Formats: sequence, C-alpha cells, structure tokens
Amino acid sequence: MEALFKALIWIQQNLQAPKSEYNSFGKYNYRSLESILAALKPLLAQQHCGIRFADDVVEHGGRTFVRSTLFFFNDKGESISTTAEAEHSATKTGMDSAQITGAASSYARKYCLNGLFAIDDTKDPDSNAYMQQTQEPVKKTPTRRTRTSSTTSAPATTPTAKDPRYQSIQAALSAVKDIDGLIDLYEQHKMEVEGNAEIKAMFSRRKQELRVITF
Repeated sequence: MEALFKALIWIQQNLQAPKSEYNSFGKYNYRSLESILAALKPLLAQQHCGIRFADDVVEHGGRTFVRSTLFFFNDKGESISTTAEAEHSATKTGMDSAQITGAASSYARKYCLNGLFAIDDTKDPDSNAYMQQTQEPVKKTPTRRTRTSSTTSAPATTPTAKDPRYQSIQAALSAVKDIDGLIDLYEQHKMEVEGNAEIKAMFSRRKQELRVITF
C-alpha cells in the first residue's frame, strides 16, 4: 500500500480545483463534481492511478440517503475507499424522481472526492463560513428631522394579491424547505427571476426566511 499512499499524498498536494462556478442568486462560488474530475484526471494518469464510484441507497431513521463509495486504486492492485451520503428527498420542486436521485448521487460523490483528496469546502452554502461571508451588512441611514403632516399611507400591495402568476410562484417558494431547494428553484426559473424585480424580491425574502430557519 506504500505506493498507493505516496500517490495519494502527491495528488493531494498538487490538485488544484478552484471554485470556478458562480451562483448569482446564492452569491457564492462553488466547484462542481465535473470540475473536480476534470482537474483530477490528469494527476491520476501521472501517478498510474484510477478511481471509480459505486452508489447504493440506505435508510436512517426513516429517511432515505444515497451512499456513494469512491475507490482509489493503482496499477499494482492496491486500493482504498471512502464513502459519503446525501439525503434523497421524496419530492423536490421542479424535479422528477430521476433528477432527484442524480442530484443526491452527484452531491455524495463530490464529498467523497473532497474527503479523500483533501479538498476544502468550508465556504460552501451549507457551512457557517459561507453564511458569514455572504451575510449582507446592514446599512445605517442617517436620520433627518423634518416636519411632516399626520397622514396615513395605505399598506403596500404585494404582487400575489393581483397576479395569479405570482401566486403560483409564492406557492412554489413556500414549498421550498431549505437553501439548496431554493437555489434549485431559482436555476429552473433564472431568466424569469432576473427579468422581474418583483419575483426576484420574492426569492430574496424567502432566502432570508430560510436562513433564519436553517441556521
């Protein structure tokens, strides 16, 4: 196993997998499974090593998870493995069952790679460091003393009160239970969100609500 561990140490020291992807709604950079593999494969070839994945489904306390096992091996027949799990949701807004399974598999495989090859993900959206990095500072507005008449303004009308399209979007936002689900929903309707300030504001409000609930 000495040769395999030497190769692993070398790969850990030389692997460069920058967070080249950007989520404009979540406002964070991230690395995808595909980008990690693209950076890793040339190093594996140099060390005459390879990897393979095997997935299965497990259950913990009535919740279903996709468990991915990563096998790292060399041309001498030496091999080690590591595992990671990602929860398989029964439903997810805008995704069919195959897409849900594929997303959970990709997530688990990515964290197998992170663990074995010492890839740092401390600023991913599910970490406290990410929250501290992206939390927008509250801007203080200087107060100005003015004389005003005592008038009562009508409450602001929300988009959901008039337009059925907004009602359906609000229903979809309410069904989202975590930040990952909100990001998935945003990606599915990115053009519509970015092209409509009211819809974008609805997504932003839901993001703030989920931050309070999740963290």
